[in-house]
Amino acid sequence: MQVLQALANGFVEGAILALVALGLTLVFGIARFPNAAHGDYLAVGAYGTFIGVHFLGLPVPLAAIGGIALTVAVGLACYRFVFRKLAPRHSAISLIASIGIALFVRHAIIFFAGTDQYTYQLPVLRAWRIGGIKIFPMDVVYTGLSLLTIAGVHLLLRCTDIGRRMRAVSDSPRLARVRGVHVGRVHAAMWVLSLSLAALAGILLASRTVVHPYVGWDILLPAFAAAILGGFGSPVGAILGGIVIGISQELAVLFISETYKVSFSFAVISIVLLARPWGILGRKEMVR
Repeated sequence: MQVLQALANGFVEGAILALVALGLTLVFGIARFPNAAHGDYLAVGAYGTFIGVHFLGLPVPLAAIGGIALTVAVGLACYRFVFRKLAPRHSAISLIASIGIALFVRHAIIFFAGTDQYTYQLPVLRAWRIGGIKIFPMDVVYTGLSLLTIAGVHLLLRCTDIGRRMRAVSDSPRLARVRGVHVGRVHAAMWVLSLSLAALAGILLASRTVVHPYVGWDILLPAFAAAILGGFGSPVGAILGGIVIGISQELAVLFISETYKVSFSFAVISIVLLARPWGILGRKEMVR
């Protein structure tokens, strides 16, 4: 029964983790660098929603839209003044810059909001018991939102003009430019999509736990593990990796302390990089 409960909890965590990993892999697939600031964008979304709920008196869904808009504004400013200027240079430069942005954003949050923990004061609902497994109604909501968002992103990438342009730039920016694709606009659209995913994931995480400055940092390593497992640059792989890592971490808690479950992500990263650096669904050329 404990295993089934861990599977249920892990699927919920994995669905949210997949949102984070999907945002990471979009940036890597198009901008060609791992964005270390992605986790702190999650925190911006969580705090933006908290401000809307507790200071502006907005309902949570409307405050969440404001939190997403704030995250997109902050992230696009970072793209406009930092990442766009660094794009022609080696990807390692952008990675280092993203670490600096992560520290700046995190400590800006701490400066203005402190390190206290906050909650959205959502209604507490009785858990459902199905075959001895406890399922919380809000977890069903969070999982449903995550899966619907992931499905929407998949349709956007496969069935819309901007999605096809994103895939073209991901395959070959030079060839896409020759074919008339405005690469700069594609990068901007990608950042809006990635930042929106980060904000939504931050809001869902904060709703399940608490709002604090490290809400995104704490999940960044598992998200990188999920993206690497699925294959950096592969959106479907990121989703698969997120679900696998989420379930695996919850199963690991049955044998080790919850404090150390993140160490499982280190093990996954190490094993995948040694055995199959391009991941389950990734491409060898993306590794190069």
